[in-house]
Amino acid sequence: MSEEKHDSADEPVENNDAVNEDSNQSTDNQTSEPESSPETDQIEKLKAQLDEMENKYLRAEAEIKNIQNRAKKEQADMIKYDGQQLAHDILPIVDNLQRALSVEVSDESGQQLKQGVQMVSDHLDKALLDNGVEKIDAEGADFDPKYHQAIQTVDAGDDHKADTVVQVLQEGYRLKDRVLRPAMVVVAK
Repeated sequence: MSEEKHDSADEPVENNDAVNEDSNQSTDNQTSEPESSPETDQIEKLKAQLDEMENKYLRAEAEIKNIQNRAKKEQADMIKYDGQQLAHDILPIVDNLQRALSVEVSDESGQQLKQGVQMVSDHLDKALLDNGVEKIDAEGADFDPKYHQAIQTVDAGDDHKADTVVQVLQEGYRLKDRVLRPAMVVVAK
């Protein structure tokens, strides 16, 4: 009986070893496939995240360059058109000085006063010109709605051809290439 017990004890041991070998093989197969699969999946996920981050980085870098370019352009425009509001506010003063100069005076004190107004007007015109503000040439020029505002029309004749400025009612001004105020004109039609 002891032999039978020994034999039966041996059998389960052998069976256990056989089961253990089978389970080790299946575990090895399972572990080798699943281990490489999660690693591969993780590598793929990390590559996708890296690509996404690189794409976001490139977009952000491009956006920063665009913002910098816009800021440079705005700054250049601010420098170029610096004083636009001041010039715009001074134009009515220039108009009033021109109206004062158009008044006829007969006495000597009036002549002296007119001479003083002329000096102020000349200095103001020079200051505007030095800062890039210039009059728009209109008298006798072809009508251009960008620079002229037609207030009145007259019939074209021998003296004036059609679509030309006959008379300037109020001077127009521009700052560099920007119109501050169009010239108010009479146009031949």
